[in-house]
Amino acid sequence: MNDKNSQTAPDSEAFIHTSSQNKPSEKPELWGYLRLIRPYVFLTVFIFALSAFMGYDSLSHSPELAGMITESFEASFGPILDLPPLLIMLVIFLNNAFVGLLLVLLGLGLGLAPVFIIALNGFVLGAISRVVAAEIGSLEVLLALLPHGLVELPMIFLAGGIGLRLGHRVLLSLFGKAGEVKKEFRDGIYFYFRWVVPLLFVAALIETFITPLVLQLFQT
Repeated sequence: MNDKNSQTAPDSEAFIHTSSQNKPSEKPELWGYLRLIRPYVFLTVFIFALSAFMGYDSLSHSPELAGMITESFEASFGPILDLPPLLIMLVIFLNNAFVGLLLVLLGLGLGLAPVFIIALNGFVLGAISRVVAAEIGSLEVLLALLPHGLVELPMIFLAGGIGLRLGHRVLLSLFGKAGEVKKEFRDGIYFYFRWVVPLLFVAALIETFITPLVLQLFQT
């Protein structure tokens, strides 16, 4: 009987070991994944800040650029202001979620597209901020950006960080190193829809309903 038990024990251990190998990969833990993408998020923030400064400063060297940017901005977002508030919130949310998803997906192209998208958005924000500040004042611009920006911008930076990390892993795999691109992609997509998208919705809610109240409060 002892021999029989000794034979079944290794079989049981082998079964347990095989079963553990066949389990699906665990979803990325929040803080652990944040630590993984932290350097890429910092790089995203740097690119955005530098581009915003360049956009803000560029209008002093090229005043005609202000008119072009203002016209383009009004043509793109002007009609949205005529919509009911709930539709405005939905449009803002879908636009930001789409941009964030692009940052993640296009990161597979060596991270080049996320760098361009972040730089472009930073430049436009810097330029628009200077134009609006000249009309209504810097304090009003700050009040218009801070309430929702405190939520929205970090989420966009996280999406950019995911995209840059994906691009880095793809680059490593091209050089024959262990990039684990498929796992990185699954983890990045899960993190984006699990954490970033819901907070982008919160940011759209704040931008639509709270930011106008803050502006009214300080203008009265």
